[in-house]
This record gives sequence, C-alpha cells and structure tokens, in this order.
Amino acid sequence: MSPQFARAGMCRDAMRRGWKSGGGLVLFLLMLQVCGDNPRAPRDDGDLKVWLENMVGDHGFSVEEVMSATGLERAPILSALERWRIHPSNGSTGVRDGMVRVRPYPGGRHPRLGFFDGAIDPQRETKLSVFLPWDPASYVVVDVPEAIFTGAGLVYLAHTHIPTIWDQRGLKLPVLEWERRPDGVFEAQRALPDGVSFGVFAKPGTNHLAMRWWMRNGSTSAVTAIRSQVCVMLGRAAGFGDQTEVNKVLDPPFAACRDAGGKRWIVTAWNGLNRAWQNPPLPCIHSDPRLDDLAPGAVGSARGWLWFYEGEDIRGEIARLRREVVDVPDNGPAVRAGALRKPVPDRLVVLTFDDSVASQYHNVRPLLKRAGFGATFFITEGFSFATNKTDYLTWDQIAELHRDGFEIGNHTRSHLGINGSSLGRLQGEVEHIAAQCEAHGIPRPVSFAYPGNAIHPGALPVLRRMGIRWARRGAQPEFAYETGRGVAYEPGRDDPLLVPTTGDARPVWTLEDLKRAAGMARDGRVSVLQFHGVPDREHPWVNTPPERFAEYVEWLRKEGYRCIALRDLERYVDSSASVSDPWAMMDWRRSTGR
Repeated sequence: MSPQFARAGMCRDAMRRGWKSGGGLVLFLLMLQVCGDNPRAPRDDGDLKVWLENMVGDHGFSVEEVMSATGLERAPILSALERWRIHPSNGSTGVRDGMVRVRPYPGGRHPRLGFFDGAIDPQRETKLSVFLPWDPASYVVVDVPEAIFTGAGLVYLAHTHIPTIWDQRGLKLPVLEWERRPDGVFEAQRALPDGVSFGVFAKPGTNHLAMRWWMRNGSTSAVTAIRSQVCVMLGRAAGFGDQTEVNKVLDPPFAACRDAGGKRWIVTAWNGLNRAWQNPPLPCIHSDPRLDDLAPGAVGSARGWLWFYEGEDIRGEIARLRREVVDVPDNGPAVRAGALRKPVPDRLVVLTFDDSVASQYHNVRPLLKRAGFGATFFITEGFSFATNKTDYLTWDQIAELHRDGFEIGNHTRSHLGINGSSLGRLQGEVEHIAAQCEAHGIPRPVSFAYPGNAIHPGALPVLRRMGIRWARRGAQPEFAYETGRGVAYEPGRDDPLLVPTTGDARPVWTLEDLKRAAGMARDGRVSVLQFHGVPDREHPWVNTPPERFAEYVEWLRKEGYRCIALRDLERYVDSSASVSDPWAMMDWRRSTGR
C-alpha cells in the first residue's frame, strides 16, 4: 500500500490511542481536525473521481477534508481535482429532475456538531446526505440505521461507542458502501454473522426521501424485540443547527425541526414506531421503528420518510402526512388503472425457452405440440450459434417453430448483458435479430428476454421504441439466481417490460419444483417458466434432462394448466399500460418477503 493510502489507518489508530490514554475530548477533536473520521482509501482512479465529485462538487469539502476522508496526501488530491476539473458546485440546486439531491455521506467531516464521544469512527455505509431543496450547500445526514437492537442485544452500530455482540465475540463486520442503482434508488444490505440480514432502500422524491428498512431471519431461531435507531443529523443544514429543544416538535411518529426563520421545516417519521425523540447536543431528531418478531425464514420491514416543508402550519402538514402517507396500508404498488383487458384465469402458465438450443426443436417442440401448449423461443446468435449446429438451431428450424404457431422472441444478437455501459449497443443487437426474423418469414418479435437476466431501467424506453411489448426478466432481485426460484407475474403491478420469472429450471429441479412454480398461477397471477436446452450441453448449469421435461409437460397437461406464449398475455393485459415506477414492485417484494 502506498504511503498516502496507509495514512488513513495511521490516523484512526492515533485517534483511538489519544482517547484511550486519557487525552479526552479536546485531544480527540484536535486529532479529528487532522485525521477526519474513519478514512477510506479509494480503490482506484475511477473510485477516486466519484468520491471527489461527491466530496468537493456536492459537499464543498476543502482539500484538508478530502485528505481526512481518503487518507491521501495533498499533492495527488490537487492533481486529480485539476485533471477532472472538479470544484464546489454550490451554485447548483438541491433538487435534480424534481427530486431532492441525495449523495452517500463521504466521511472526512463529522456529521455531528456535538456529542462526538458518542460517535467515534462513524461508518459512512449507513449515512446519506440529503440536500435542502432551498439551499444547495446545506444538507442533513440520515443514519439509517444508526443502530439495531434485538433480544440478543446490540447487533449493529454505525460507529464506535459501545460494543455490539459481535465486538464482544471478536468478530469484525466488513466495510460496505451504498449502491446507487440506475433508477436513482440507494440500496445497502448487510449479512450478520448469525445469518440474519438487513437492508435499506432510499428513494429520492419531490421534497422528500422515502426509505424502507427490512430484516430477514436466515437463522434457525426466532429474532425477537427488534428495534432500530434512525438518526437525522441537522448540524450541516444552515438554520437548523441550534443545539436546543425549542425548535423541535415531537408528535409521534413525527419528529420535526424548524429553521431560525420559523417557516422552513425538516420532518421525519417511520411507521411501526418504537420512539420519537430528539438529542439537542448533536443536534438531531429521531423517529425510530420496530419490527414484529421474526420466525426463521421470515422478513419484516418498516417504512420511513424525510420531508422538507415550507409554511407556517406544521401541525396541519403533519396531520396531512399522517393521513395521506404514514397511515396508508403497506399493500405494495397499486394495480395500474386500465391494465387488465379481462380477468386472468387460474392455472395460466407462460412457457419460455432461451438461447436457441437445438434440443428445443428436436425434444421440446414435439412434446408441446402433442400437449397443445404454446411457448416463446427467445433467439440469440450468441455463443457458438454460427458454427455449432449440433447444439444450436438453424434459422430454418427457427422458422419452422414459427410456422408451428410458437412465438419467436428476441434475445439479442450476441446474448448482450444489459448494463449502463452496454445500453448504447442494445438497439443494434435487437434490430439484428428482428431483421433476421423478417428475412426468414418470421414477424418482428414483440417479446424480449434479458440475456443473463441482467436488467437496467434504461433498456425499457429502447425496447418500447423498437416495438417490444413484453420482456421477461429473471427472478432477480427478489431471489438469488442460484435458487432457481422466483415470483409470479402480477399484471398491472409488474411492468410488461419487466415480467418476472417464476421458476428457472435447473438440472437439480424435480417435479416438486415445477409444482411450486406453477402453483403460483392463481388469484390473477401468472406463472412464467424459464427453460434453456433440453438437454443443454454447452451450458450444463441450466440443463433440463429430456425425461424430466417430459414429466413436467405431462403433469401440466393432466392438471389442466393452460400454457401460452409470452405474447398471448395481450389477451388479458394491455402491454401499453406501463407502471409509473417499474422497480417499486420488486423492492416491495424483497422487503416484505411476499
């Protein structure tokens, strides 16, 4: 490690030694001026650029504060700032695209004004800076969660103050960072040593930040007495830093603070409230949630908000927020009005087959034809499609599948994994398969499957422009890829261009796995099954043995399931009825376990 990167650890150790040796608060604060709090060295140049834009561009850090946050020396910081032309952007607004500006708290400048001995080495992976809509240079720091307690004791603390149960056992939790998703949501999750995990979604909105905190019990014992602390630190918000009680309002679950002028307010609330309180020396306000006990395998969650209000009727505003936001039942996203053409029958299954595998023609096609089942075959010319005609379809075979009445879908030319860097290639990749279809007498596909199940919000407008009406994703993020499990498609709540996989067939699958996935096709939900080769020699991890597939088809036929192609959902669902927030349903399922 280079000397400038090693500086971070040296400073932190010096601070701790100064405190423990009796130097006290004055020495600690002097060291904090020099060393900062919990410095972290950037991984590489790209990481350094991102954090410099955060620290200097958004937070207005001085070079000394950047040194404290990163552990780097002055010279490389000055060089990087000049090279990338990064400077404080205090002339910008605290609102971007109608949404409040949110950034990961970078460290290097303590988020508190006081009570520092209660927050030694504050961790940045739980903290978000939310900039005031009326003052782009000011921000509050939301620590979510600052702490988590269960019946076992203190299981998480976002700084050093008192030991957690893991500290007492000599177990150190790894350093993490916030993930900023392409849809603008900030997400973080952590697994604890006992198998319990927790996470947070934080979504910027108009004059507010919406949050959700969840816990999943992956242990073999019940988790009881679950409560957390969520601290809204006000010291870096101009006009809100008075270390006093007189500018605060507590109306559980609401906690609010007014500025010196008396007409601007910062308000927070969480449902499932444990306690609403304030701590003037920081200063901060709290609305702390709790969760019901969690049996093994169960998930619990709570919703929270941070609002910015300008006006004189704070009591009226709190009453409105209580009525219109906090007390509204947490039933997930509402069904999109006009999405349904007619009721979706029970036992409706969509069959899909990926990757242009030759066995789909030789083994799958005759079984589906005998059963009278529809299906979608998603075609790609990736892998060894061009040269390996033992394992991959020919275009003549693909055309025959079309003439048999099966749907031919688009899976991109090269099996392109879709992410931020590959979006620019998506249109050309989709157009190539569409043109090949037309050249072989097949209609341009209206259905699409995301290669590798990788999804990105930027893909949706591209697909719509190209005439794609339906797009099947994997089971992620609700379920890990390795499980092969998923969730049913819920018309009007899942976007037509983000139809989830209900079951992703694997070599280890049995008839019971198929029954579980198909059994979700009820109460207006549709089961969407994803297969690859039957068999699949080039990709054995998604292989389905032919005899097992024959068993699946026969069971579906005998049990009266109606199996259709993805395009056939148009009979029941208007594919043009996209949902307002395509990611909302996924996040709700993940945080509630539903």
